[in-house]
Amino acid sequence: MIDTWGPLGETFLSLTTLQHPAGPAVFGGWRQRVRQAQQLITHPAAALFQGGFVDLFTVTGPAASWEEGLEALRNAGSDLMRQEFAGARELREHYTKRSDRWAGLAWGDPAHDRGDREALVDFLDGYYRVAVAPYWSGMRTRLQQEQAGRARVYAEQGVEAMLARLPPGFRWRSPILEIGRGATVYEFHLGGRGLVLVPSVFYQSRPTVFFSPDGQEPAVLFVPVLRTTGDAAGVLTTTQNGTLKELEALLGRTRARALDAIGQVPCTTSQLAQRLNVSLASASEHATVLRRAGLITTIRHGSAVHHSVTPLGTGLLNGMSPAP
Repeated sequence: MIDTWGPLGETFLSLTTLQHPAGPAVFGGWRQRVRQAQQLITHPAAALFQGGFVDLFTVTGPAASWEEGLEALRNAGSDLMRQEFAGARELREHYTKRSDRWAGLAWGDPAHDRGDREALVDFLDGYYRVAVAPYWSGMRTRLQQEQAGRARVYAEQGVEAMLARLPPGFRWRSPILEIGRGATVYEFHLGGRGLVLVPSVFYQSRPTVFFSPDGQEPAVLFVPVLRTTGDAAGVLTTTQNGTLKELEALLGRTRARALDAIGQVPCTTSQLAQRLNVSLASASEHATVLRRAGLITTIRHGSAVHHSVTPLGTGLLNGMSPAP
């Protein structure tokens, strides 16, 4: 089990949830806020994710940062993308009984056309900034908590106890994990590939096992973590202006905004400097102080370093006082 597929994976899933005609009530407030920015979902590429037939997250794989995920999408092999879209067409025909031209791919060919691929990336980037990035800090904390809880059960009681505690829609009857509700129950044979459990905020569709287009990677099973409107209210909220003002008094204006910026979207030092409109040296200094205070972590990827907030940093952003 991993704690998250990353911000790109949740963005894919959120587009499906957003466009569901009768989506779960727990997303009502989030859906209303996102739909106020109508221009974000008028791009024809949005239709690609309607119905949940496309699972590009199995093409890109998990990615810790937004930039890493977009780079994986840009570099995904054309054959893998083609296989995924072909499989999505078959699923659409099976579930909708429709074989007409699919709007999801009528606008272009992101599998083979590099211009269309970049257009898809640009659309996702703009959508993410409004629909997912403002909530990512709280989302990640909730996902980490879910993963830690299941890992603890696994360590103390074993894999069967962990599987037995999955939410409604999953039923463990050793040695079979049943997935589905009512008469819609499926049986999948992994064939030795393994199964990865991934907690998810935005996955709310029918319980499904996802396989990579080439069939070489472990199967992926998303487990929803939001079950009530209270759950959603605790996760899909943004830093309140009052909280940010209090952080400014505690950390200083620029440093508080640096923590807020990293909490919204993990970033490199150069990206942080751009967001704060400060020099690279100044951004590096602020990141160093935040890291030494335990509010962010920094991981080097090649010549660049990527910053992300810690649970302590998330707590401060959400208005919670750190434990003494």
